[in-house]
Amino acid sequence: MAPTIDNEHKGELAELKTDLYDPKRTKKALKKMALHASLAGCGGVPNVSVLLPDVMHCLESNDVEMKKAAYLFFSALAATNGDAVTMAFNRIVRDVSDPNPLLRAIALRTLTSIRVENMAQGMVEPVRVGLHDADPFVRKTAALSVAKVFDLSPEVVESGNLLAEVTGLLDDANPHVIANAAAALNEVRQRAPFSVLEIKMPTATKILAALNECTQWNQVSLLDTLIAFTPSSERDAVTILERVVPRLNHSNASVVMSAIKLMLYHTSFLRSPEAKRSFAAKMAQPLCTLMSLPADVQWTCLRNLKIILQKYPNVLQTADVKTFFCKYNDPTFVKAEKIDIMIALATPENVHQILSELKEYCHDVDGEIARKAMQAVSVCAINFECCVDYCIKIVLGVIQDKVPLVLQEAVVAVQTVFRRYPDRYESIISEVCSSLEEVSEPGAKAAIIWIIGEYSDRIEAAEEILEIFFESYKDEESQVQLALLTALSKLYLNVESDTSVDMLQQLLAQTNESVDDPDVRERALFYWRLLAGDLDVAREVVLAPKPPIESGDIVEGMGEEVERILSKRIAFVSSVLFKRPSDFVTYKNLYACGKDFMDMGELETRTPVGAAEENGNGAHEVEEKAAAAAAAAAKTPEPPMVDLLGDLMSLEVSPAPPVSTHPQVPTEVPVFPSDFSSTPPLAATKDIFSSPVMQAFPDASFPAPSQGLAQGFDEPSPQAFAPKPSQSNNPFFD
Repeated sequence: MAPTIDNEHKGELAELKTDLYDPKRTKKALKKMALHASLAGCGGVPNVSVLLPDVMHCLESNDVEMKKAAYLFFSALAATNGDAVTMAFNRIVRDVSDPNPLLRAIALRTLTSIRVENMAQGMVEPVRVGLHDADPFVRKTAALSVAKVFDLSPEVVESGNLLAEVTGLLDDANPHVIANAAAALNEVRQRAPFSVLEIKMPTATKILAALNECTQWNQVSLLDTLIAFTPSSERDAVTILERVVPRLNHSNASVVMSAIKLMLYHTSFLRSPEAKRSFAAKMAQPLCTLMSLPADVQWTCLRNLKIILQKYPNVLQTADVKTFFCKYNDPTFVKAEKIDIMIALATPENVHQILSELKEYCHDVDGEIARKAMQAVSVCAINFECCVDYCIKIVLGVIQDKVPLVLQEAVVAVQTVFRRYPDRYESIISEVCSSLEEVSEPGAKAAIIWIIGEYSDRIEAAEEILEIFFESYKDEESQVQLALLTALSKLYLNVESDTSVDMLQQLLAQTNESVDDPDVRERALFYWRLLAGDLDVAREVVLAPKPPIESGDIVEGMGEEVERILSKRIAFVSSVLFKRPSDFVTYKNLYACGKDFMDMGELETRTPVGAAEENGNGAHEVEEKAAAAAAAAAKTPEPPMVDLLGDLMSLEVSPAPPVSTHPQVPTEVPVFPSDFSSTPPLAATKDIFSSPVMQAFPDASFPAPSQGLAQGFDEPSPQAFAPKPSQSNNPFFD
């Protein structure tokens, strides 16, 4: 289909066509001006693709400047309209053999810029010729061209054996050729299903020698390539480390981070603890020096540093923590990252110094930083028992100041301290309760409710405080509703007063009538069934001692697998986002060989169709194994029924609870009655279950309590468990 021409620009394009190709006009100056005008229109409103035949005539000229402009036109047009440039393909291939090395390189670069997959096969031979060209400028251009062709068609590159030839360029005499070959291989190995780089010590030595003669960005490519080198001995690892140490003093932060990444990798091959500490000390000062760079570079380095410290906690063991103290002119995003680094570097020796700094941040005019500092104070309290008193002093100071934003985090910090050190700082509960009116966020409300419920047997006004939250229960967030359910249950088990029973009864009724969150409704049902039974069992579950809280990792939610991947991708985008590359990057052309993409260029192999037949009776063996596994599963006895009350708060099979002194429900009463209408009323079972909770609720409000028998997850639910509304005497089932 011929390209359309806008009437508004028809005259302009006609004038350009005349200047580009008109036998009567032979002045090169006009042609050059027309070429530059055409190049400026690429990607704009005028459809300059109609000028392609006229631009092709400019390639017949011997003027190097004109040819360069024409090739730039083809490259720019190929980015948006690759199909239109295919008509110039053969003409560009011819220029790959031009006597001028500059034109050969430009022609090769333009040729591989055509993003048409059908043309990939025709690019292989010109690229191969360029890889063996006598001129280093052509060779380094050809090296990058291999990566471009691989992105277009990986199968063509493998069948043409181009990757092996690019790998051979790592032994080239020209350092710029080595750097471009390394950059191309780094790009390819991110998506190749096979091992692209197998570097030996002689090649690694040449790469190290090329570092001193390359540009700063080429140094990054070379350092990233050396990650693929696995030293065969400790001596080789020391050689690599010693040659890379000078890069730590480079002015480019990317070079420094790439050097640190390489050193961290090769340090793992050292056996001597002294050698490891020595190289770690050499990395500490350059990392601290990065804090003098602009804010955006600081933030990137700090994000990478968090991954480094999580994987290698002793890297900054010799660094001064004051280096990471916030400056008055640091932006918020830098201050937040510095606070995380300060906590990661905290030790019993410097934690008081860090807390003194955090105390100032808690009164910062920036509310986000003040909250972050208060969170850091609570982490210090968890990790270092020697400074808990000082942390409590800081928290109480913030609570007394009653600054709204920081106050919310201070209340949560108190809850954290109580969970880590129970029965130790009860005297500050009154201070926390005095700020009840200023607490507005769900997390802070849930924290206060938890504190009141946990210490309800020691707080005189516990019922009055919980009643405040009870009155606004319907309008609260799910987090607050869940906390209130637990707190009132604890209050009832600790106090057993008429007020607590009445509030608990009304709370369960409100949950059934007005709460839509299924988690809250389910929690209410759990507590009803638990409290309606043996109260001794309920106390063992609800009031059970809790394990002490522990602080998390520097980067929350990062598993070992993600940590392993990101530790090899320091100074990459993925290390800044704390995500695997596959979580936010989708490669357009993965190698089409029946394999799944894995991070760091690793692919998980699937069994190709027909491979089983090639290995004899492989398919029959697979079927036999599957049949044997199914038979074994069929013979496996079903697990015994688990006591629901004894395992209510954990998903593991726990020992049977203590035998209750109350008589058991007669066996003829089923756990899940077949007909709810025939279920005996609670009044008939009050002599069996003497729990005050049972007596507080209306007779027909809830079904009879279960005997702790749990339905198997692989069994269908009884139909009677979800009866028609008219048959149910349990509002939670309506």
